Amino acid sequence: MTTQEVANKIVTNCRSGNFFENYDELYSENVVKYESVSGPERETKGLKAVLNSSKNFHTTIEKVLNREVSEPLVAGNYFTCRICQEFDLKNIGYFKLDELCLFKVQDGKIIYEEYFY
Repeated sequence: MTTQEVANKIVTNCRSGNFFENYDELYSENVVKYESVSGPERETKGLKAVLNSSKNFHTTIEKVLNREVSEPLVAGNYFTCRICQEFDLKNIGYFKLDELCLFKVQDGKIIYEEYFY
């Protein structure tokens, strides 16, 4: 898959809420993820760990109120998109997550992702 094809698939799956399909199809086993937080959650290495991190977050979602995903912007092996979601989270209530997502693709798989929020 080209970077554009991976980007289009990520956006399509995110818009429909099929986040976990992305990990099954589009991620390298050696992916590295960076979050905009400090501490041990800042860096996650390996597909299993990245998937577990995502699953842990999704278990806190009681209800998705709104989700908007921009078109991808591709440059070479990189692409970015904006994902803005509003949730009702368990034990927290309303939460808005507005993030810029940066991905690097190599050999048709995502090897790097970073989230800015």
